[in-house]
Amino acid sequence: MNRFFFTISALLCAVFLQAQDVVIHAVTRNVNANQARVTLTSGDKKYYNTTDVSAIDLDHSSGKITVNIGAETDVYNSTVSSLSFVKKISSSESVQITEAQGWLESAYVKFAPFDGATSYHVYVKGGQYSDFTKIDDQLIRSYGTYNRADAMGLKAGEYALKVVPVIDDIEVETAAKTVSGLVVKSFNRDGYAHYNATAGIGAYNNDGTLKANARVLYVSKANAKTVTLEMQVGSSKYETRTGIQDIIQAYEKGVETRPLDIRIIGLLKKADMPELGSSAIGLQVKGKGQNMNLTIEGVGSDATFHGFGVLVRACKYVELRNLGVMMHEEDGISFDTDNEHVWGHHLDIFYGKNKGGDKAKGDGSFDVKGTFYCTVSDNHFWDSGKCNLNSNGDEVDYVTYHHNWYDHSDSRHPRVRKSKHLHVFNNYFDGNAKYGVGATTGSCIFVEKNYYRNCKYPMLISKQGSDIHNGVGSSADTKGTFSNEDGGIIKAYDNYMTGQKSFEPYAAGDATYSKHFDAYVVQNRTDQVPAEVVTLQGGTGYNNFDTEDSFYTYTPDAKEDVPTVVTGHYGAGRCEHGDFQYTFNNATEDANYDVILDLSNKLEAYTSSLVKVYGDMGAVSEEQDPVDPTPQPGDDPEPQEGTIICTFDGEPSNSMFTLSSTTTYGDGKITYNETYYKKGVKLDSKGTITFKPLKNYNMTLVLATAKSGRDVKLNDAKTTVGGTENTTGAYYEMAPISLSANTEYKITKGSAESIVMIIKLEPQE
Repeated sequence: MNRFFFTISALLCAVFLQAQDVVIHAVTRNVNANQARVTLTSGDKKYYNTTDVSAIDLDHSSGKITVNIGAETDVYNSTVSSLSFVKKISSSESVQITEAQGWLESAYVKFAPFDGATSYHVYVKGGQYSDFTKIDDQLIRSYGTYNRADAMGLKAGEYALKVVPVIDDIEVETAAKTVSGLVVKSFNRDGYAHYNATAGIGAYNNDGTLKANARVLYVSKANAKTVTLEMQVGSSKYETRTGIQDIIQAYEKGVETRPLDIRIIGLLKKADMPELGSSAIGLQVKGKGQNMNLTIEGVGSDATFHGFGVLVRACKYVELRNLGVMMHEEDGISFDTDNEHVWGHHLDIFYGKNKGGDKAKGDGSFDVKGTFYCTVSDNHFWDSGKCNLNSNGDEVDYVTYHHNWYDHSDSRHPRVRKSKHLHVFNNYFDGNAKYGVGATTGSCIFVEKNYYRNCKYPMLISKQGSDIHNGVGSSADTKGTFSNEDGGIIKAYDNYMTGQKSFEPYAAGDATYSKHFDAYVVQNRTDQVPAEVVTLQGGTGYNNFDTEDSFYTYTPDAKEDVPTVVTGHYGAGRCEHGDFQYTFNNATEDANYDVILDLSNKLEAYTSSLVKVYGDMGAVSEEQDPVDPTPQPGDDPEPQEGTIICTFDGEPSNSMFTLSSTTTYGDGKITYNETYYKKGVKLDSKGTITFKPLKNYNMTLVLATAKSGRDVKLNDAKTTVGGTENTTGAYYEMAPISLSANTEYKITKGSAESIVMIIKLEPQE
């Protein structure tokens, strides 16, 4: 039933004077009674039950309003902005719920706007909540024609949600509506990211609840540049950081470990963001190797990054989930350099910026480099060109890819170098124009229970099998079209294939297919690959890592069920599969690897239908009382303990070291202490490294050019210190140089240009 509003405003604003009489007859707001509402210019509201009011007199010339209550009067002299009559809530009126479902560790409800409501309160019951518990107001949003609320951080179980309209700060309990029987499931935590990670990845426990003392930060376009949060930057020092990037950059100090859940609401375009940490990728998440306990996740089905991606570097225990990434500059998601126990799941990855050639659909959709113990799972790749690069020559290992939906994407599902423990299971390869899993450079990959539909080459090993034969099976050419690198080796078990151009399994004793094979196919899960089965180029054998007792526990789905599971309600991509939908034409798109112009245009023009967030977007909520941070004004940085090692791949890995604005990077490509390093600081006429140690150290410089007699300038004085040449690793290690505490140092070019790959500071005895 509609309530009747009668408003008079303009005719009451002729003159603004103070009220001459004290109002003593107004009553409290009562949604169960018909009332007159007098709204003052100050914003205050006065209510009168209509059963008590005999008349309301309006003086148009003076703007005076007189409310007659029996023999008494309340007089307002030009202090009223509006007068309205609000009808009581009928006992038959209630919130209309249009949809409600449980999802993965969350549940949502959609409901029609309630006439007269100024906001809503939503309560959740079930799981860890024995009684109805109010969710954060920021989780309640308006989309114009409907409202939506998402309860998050829920254990698996059955839940109820209650929606209560709020009118003038008063809950209308009689109009509340409850929906129950909402089934919430757990995220699938199978995979290497959770190997021995009993405390959970990111801000959440493994049961789906927030960790103790977890802080929750809500970010939308309204506050991405202005949101504030106190972050620890020293052993007893705290700073208030402003903007989402600045907040995240506090982790680079290496001391902040309190669990933080950053919840993204709606669409964030690059213009909505503060200056981003990575000019190539976008939002940079970087630590110092500490357990960061950080989750960045989307709220509902429409949280989207548009025009930028996410770079994760030098991090442990970081999680990205329930986000869309569109039209990014380079990579959509990049796990890059010195990461451990990181997890990216339930993401929708779309086209990046069209830069032509092999970057017409953007660069990598979700690349993993320099990372150990990682899971890439339950993601939806929408016609991506290059999905999952695994190593660009750097060291990557212990990575799992499962339950991803490779929806008409072209290649790299994944494309693997070096990794000796790589598990690919239960993925849906859905119309892939180039190839599925690719193995090179001595990698070992276990490919299990995947579903391949019209994937041209389900598996490729470089320089042999289908890579040489191109589906013909007769060519003796050994160049290959997939890769010119040595081969990696694949063990395959119980995969379903239909519509492929070529798949060549190993055949013992066959003159061709004992050498030219795409995978060694086993009949039983625990069967091992014999030692004599090696790649044609490089002679790599399979290490049978998947049959060792130390291999993680997991529960794969049957291969026949993979399409249903991956595309189902609890499947890949964002909640409800996101707010952006596009249907591919299999007849034309299965074999097409060009950009789909219609899809590209729709992504470029994507806008959000979000109208309003009911909660305060400056608020930070806490699961429990946080650690009491007591800032100590004037605290100086404390000396770092132990040996300090600084590397350079995009920027210094240690904040002590600063580069000039003109300093550039060069490709060094060295292997030092069995670790591969690609980039370093170029010491040319413009290159400068400055730093100030807080202790006495012995400094060792590792240069990329392996020539004896290399030197640099230290504080403008040429320093020539004999060192060690390593031609195998392609580096030159200078002998230690003594440094004094609290002294400014500057490293510049010596006799010849060089590339500094590593600076090592060892405390003096």
